Amino acid sequence: MIEKDELRKRLRQRRKAMDPSIIDVASRACFRHLLNSKLWQESNVIHTFLPQNTEPNTFYLVQEALQSKRRVQVPKVNGPSHLTHHWLEDIKLLKKRSWGIPEIQDTATSVADLSVIDLVLVPGLAFSRKGTRLGQGRGYYDRFLSQLNGTTTLGVGFDWQLLEDIPEERHDIRLDGVVTESQLLWPLGE
Repeated sequence: MIEKDELRKRLRQRRKAMDPSIIDVASRACFRHLLNSKLWQESNVIHTFLPQNTEPNTFYLVQEALQSKRRVQVPKVNGPSHLTHHWLEDIKLLKKRSWGIPEIQDTATSVADLSVIDLVLVPGLAFSRKGTRLGQGRGYYDRFLSQLNGTTTLGVGFDWQLLEDIPEERHDIRLDGVVTESQLLWPLGE
């Protein structure tokens, strides 16, 4: 099996080469699957990543969540290995920060309670039907996901990011599902 670092390099190159208009169309299709699902209907508190350049554009989903009176939590990088989590009430409270990721402004809102989250949308370079995920390699999301208890976790990516096998290590946290522009795989294993 290919090593994680080599796989990350290849996947970053492929994602970097994506046309912004394709990302836009695929992102909208991806979130249509989620918005039409029982999973979305039963989720009142959504935790979502905010898109880094060529990641699926979660702003469509954030807008829909806020318009439908759902509560939205977003992460913020806090140091070399830690995320903090904040309530987002208005997209205008975001600024682009490290790695081109939009983040909530320091004074914008309070730290969020992770125990109330119904659904976590997780970024990644690749996902599998087994729930394995290949992230950027910094461990932010594995540490975050390990703090959750019973919360549904859903990887968000493009069809080409759904791989047969992904190298897995002991600390890697598996996801409950994956959504791409062509399908919602949730729950995995059914």
